[in-house]
Amino acid sequence: MIMKKYILILFSALLMSATFVACDVETDEEPGATNVVKMAGQWTVTFEQSIDEYYYLFGYSDTDPDLSSMTVDQLEALEWEDLFENGKLSVFTYNTAANTADEMWFSDYAASADDYTFWQYKLKVDVDYEAGTFSCETTPNTSYEGCDITILGGKIMEGAATTPRGAAADSIVAYVKFSDYSYGFTYMKMAGYRYTGFDADK
Repeated sequence: MIMKKYILILFSALLMSATFVACDVETDEEPGATNVVKMAGQWTVTFEQSIDEYYYLFGYSDTDPDLSSMTVDQLEALEWEDLFENGKLSVFTYNTAANTADEMWFSDYAASADDYTFWQYKLKVDVDYEAGTFSCETTPNTSYEGCDITILGGKIMEGAATTPRGAAADSIVAYVKFSDYSYGFTYMKMAGYRYTGFDADK
């Protein structure tokens, strides 16, 4: 009986050891990561208007800056300001159902369209994941009809932003056009940083 007991204990130990070895599989994949993981997340941003275009639209200047014909470099050279004091807003970027590295969702709400923070928009954008860039040609807003959206020069840069509390964070920037903007602005500059959760950064 004693010998049989030791044999059973030894067999159980060997079985458990084999089980642990079988589960210890090496992999380069991170559990839960999507194919746009470095570009996905919640962002704290502002939407700013061009000073030159503001002067033209509101009659302070006769010179039309014609932002529609500008390149991204030319748009970057303009002076921008949050003229209507919309303040800090939230933007969400996340993978599509196909979970490919060449597209992602771009939206101002995470779950319910009723929880939007700015324009109530959601659309798929084209992604160059290696370059960290995104854009889209004129595309219908999936949140409501009668609004087309164009995005130029979208870019996410790792650690390139400094939050209000002085911490480094990923930055995001893009030039966004809403076709139903009643004031007639061509593009707005969206710029900000990855959401941190700290009150000082809100």
